[in-house]
Amino acid sequence: MQLPPGYIDYDRGDFRVIAPRWELDEMVALLMGPERDRPAESSVHGGRGWARRVVLPGGKAVFLRKYLRGGLPRLVVRDIFVLRPERPVRELVVTEAARAAGCPVPHVLAVAVEEAVIGYRGWIVTEAIEGVRPLIDVYAERAESARVMLMNKVGAAIRTLHAAGIYHVDLTGYNVLVDGSDRIMFVDFDRSFQAEPDIGRWARAGRHRFWRSMAKLTAARGVSLPAASIEWLAEGYRHQECAS
Repeated sequence: MQLPPGYIDYDRGDFRVIAPRWELDEMVALLMGPERDRPAESSVHGGRGWARRVVLPGGKAVFLRKYLRGGLPRLVVRDIFVLRPERPVRELVVTEAARAAGCPVPHVLAVAVEEAVIGYRGWIVTEAIEGVRPLIDVYAERAESARVMLMNKVGAAIRTLHAAGIYHVDLTGYNVLVDGSDRIMFVDFDRSFQAEPDIGRWARAGRHRFWRSMAKLTAARGVSLPAASIEWLAEGYRHQECAS
């Protein structure tokens, strides 16, 4: 896969680090050192792996996530993947394409791939966005009128992805984040892909996947998610479409 502009492939044969030229030395030190596999004291929701906040020697904070399997395969092998191109590289390319298009996503600072006897292990490092919380936490605290506005904003933000041809296949109430000004951000683009803009079936599948996640999470918390909330989401999506 073609790397985003400015990224360098530091390839040592059995271990690769891909990072922007100006971040390369710091990212190599992080991803070839003990921090990459240090157990997380607390995890950040999102994706099949854990993500944890790491403060680098210079004081910069980042999120480091190791790729881990979900579902039944995790019972056999937890961190080995086989299919190529490697999942970290694919996530880097898609996330940075979304960022270049102006979508609200964090900057990917590095990915790493370690070759195993069969397959590979992977890691990804992203900038630490401070002051954001999972959408489900914010939604649960709001009155219904504020929930309508929040879901409108999520719909509008999802529209920016689809207009850029970016299809996030696993949007949930945990990897849609909200900051203190109700700005929306998307994280965890593992298995997401880039194609032509506004392909209807993929756009609809992404919105419905997100709404099903919210229905499940709100039910678990005893929080109301009216059937009309899918229209709240669609209204924001259509409004952004008209404004584009």
